[in-house]
Amino acid sequence: MAQATTFPTTRIVTKAQAAQPVTADDRLIADREVAHLIGASRSWPWKLARDGRFPKPIKLSARCTRWRLSDVRAWMANPMAWQAGEG
Repeated sequence: MAQATTFPTTRIVTKAQAAQPVTADDRLIADREVAHLIGASRSWPWKLARDGRFPKPIKLSARCTRWRLSDVRAWMANPMAWQAGEG
């Protein structure tokens, strides 16, 4: 019997957050780009986020989830020291 997959809790973007000016470092990126940046498979960031070892993704709609580039870069700067509370 196949085991059910659980996904990390995602953050919901509020209207106030969406209204803030966006810089190039704050743009939202898909799991493909996250995987390319960290040199891993598309599923790896999901597994790390589920375990609290990677920034949580932002859920934009039922089938659209993205990561903030600045959060991914912060994790890339020091993955071993990154804590779920920071991102």
